[in-house]
Amino acid sequence: MAEIEVPSDFLCPISLQIMSDPVTISTGITYNRESIEKWLLFCKNCLVTKQPLIGTDLTPNHTLRRVIQGWCCVNAEHGAERVRSPKGEGDGGHVVKVILKEAMRGRSSRLECLNKLEAFLAETERNKIYLQDARSMEFLASMLNNPEDENEEVIVEKAIEIISNINSPTTLLEHLLIQNANLIDAVISIVAVTKTSRSRAAAIAFLSSLYSISDQTHKTFTKDNLFIQLSRALNDQIAIKPTLKILLHLAPFGRNRIKAVKHGVVFDLVELLLNSTVGRECELAIMAMDQLCECAEGRAELLRHGGGMAVVARKILRVSNFSNEKAVRILYHVCKNNVGNFGVAEEMVEVGAVGKLCLMLQIGGSLKTNERIKEILHFLRCIFKGTKCVLVLPSGFDRF
Repeated sequence: MAEIEVPSDFLCPISLQIMSDPVTISTGITYNRESIEKWLLFCKNCLVTKQPLIGTDLTPNHTLRRVIQGWCCVNAEHGAERVRSPKGEGDGGHVVKVILKEAMRGRSSRLECLNKLEAFLAETERNKIYLQDARSMEFLASMLNNPEDENEEVIVEKAIEIISNINSPTTLLEHLLIQNANLIDAVISIVAVTKTSRSRAAAIAFLSSLYSISDQTHKTFTKDNLFIQLSRALNDQIAIKPTLKILLHLAPFGRNRIKAVKHGVVFDLVELLLNSTVGRECELAIMAMDQLCECAEGRAELLRHGGGMAVVARKILRVSNFSNEKAVRILYHVCKNNVGNFGVAEEMVEVGAVGKLCLMLQIGGSLKTNERIKEILHFLRCIFKGTKCVLVLPSGFDRF
């Protein structure tokens, strides 16, 4: 092979090897099937054009394959290996199309179709990409109706589990929301009625993906029922992270903060922080707590929980630099809105917040965070001034 130059059109843009099974994607670029299937598991853009892919159909390029095979035969004496035809012309995409066609024609029940798709996904991780197209997702989304009987519940739960397992690209989720304006409400209803923890977690994960690309309208007018379910899901280990992500999508809107606090989310976040040692979980929980503490109701609930202030202080310097800044911001909002409250100041000292804040100043954070820490320390000194209590700060911090 070193003696001849391989035509560039014969090489896969990913592996840079001669293609044995060339397939063309929606952008018109041809890749080797195995390479593009692995690529699409982690990225939904075309490697060459960088364009997002609306669908993941892989169209076999038979003409190019025959040309490559012919070229390899002619150059066999120079070391070119023979390119064999792939086993069977039918691929995963063809399998999915057959299953969906049978369901559309009524030749198999919806449940039977979902069972076949579930089995197909279980065969290999690569099969996910064959369901990442508009037709498949529209079919699965059509299954997400309010269940009327036990059989319907099974269909809904199986469909939502398949959807959450596909990891659909953003462009496909946007297409689904355009086609079905009530999709988010339907998924919220599923969260409320599912009986198994796995199905509930799957529905919440899909809901999190939808909120990540939905517009402000979907996020602003959120019903109380969702926050009831999110509070419940925070106590379910497999649903914690997507639940926290949903809270972060919704909490920036004032009405949602009040609804979340009303249904006990602040208490659930405190309990999560008290019991979790998972870094990412704690970081997301502190971020959500920071959002909820921007409203008076959220701050009051944090103070009402016996371990609220303590756990926020304890997580400083234990999770991440970003969570450090959010934890300081929570303490700052509590102090700023409780000026003259001796009980709050006393609790800050008792839970060890003062020492943590002084360490933060020594380590050095952002300018804004340092300014907030100084204001907190100044607040505490003012509260204790003129009382029998003495606030002892480490050497070098007496000026605050």
